[in-house]
Amino acid sequence: IEEQARIFVKSQVRRLNLKSKSVDNGCVELNYEVRLKEDSSAFVNELEAMPGVSRVVLVSYNGDYMG
Repeated sequence: IEEQARIFVKSQVRRLNLKSKSVDNGCVELNYEVRLKEDSSAFVNELEAMPGVSRVVLVSYNGDYMG
């Protein structure tokens, strides 16, 4: 499912960059930095509906993050 999800997301965005990956008891968490093609985030719903995907989160980042 990991590769299927990556291929799907890559087809929906202008840029895709894996930022982190963690595996815990067989559960894989992937964090990608993406650049949307347009202002549409509808692909997130399709990704969440894929078998084997349990959660999808899309976060907007504008460069003003304070840790």
